[in-house]
Amino acid sequence: MSPTAKKKAVDTARAAWAELGGCPDWITTLAEECDRTSQRQVADRIGYSAGAVNQVLAAKYKAPLVRIEQAVRGAYLSAVVNCPAAGEIAADRCLEIQRQPWAATNPQRVRLYTACRSGCIHSRINSKEAS
Repeated sequence: MSPTAKKKAVDTARAAWAELGGCPDWITTLAEECDRTSQRQVADRIGYSAGAVNQVLAAKYKAPLVRIEQAVRGAYLSAVVNCPAAGEIAADRCLEIQRQPWAATNPQRVRLYTACRSGCIHSRINSKEAS
């Protein structure tokens, strides 16, 4: 297929999300970034696989979208959260910090790890992961 014949991610997303009431702003942004760079680059930036990005754009992602939405908003829409351990940080950075394993490498890392697992309103860590 020639590059000009390739279907744009924005077109795919709009068509898929039309049945669900329209394309949310963050989905449109995700699709635009995929068209501007690539699904692989966008996936790497938000911390997900290219397959997950593809499924989100096609409105076929089976898991809750809240984490991916937060990652997209932080990476591309300047969304921030007020972290109890670090102050104002990008929303995607918040998710990145939550995925980090325990490491007592410095006091800030310990504070972040603890805050993410101690009832922070921005934490997406379930109770099993927190223990």
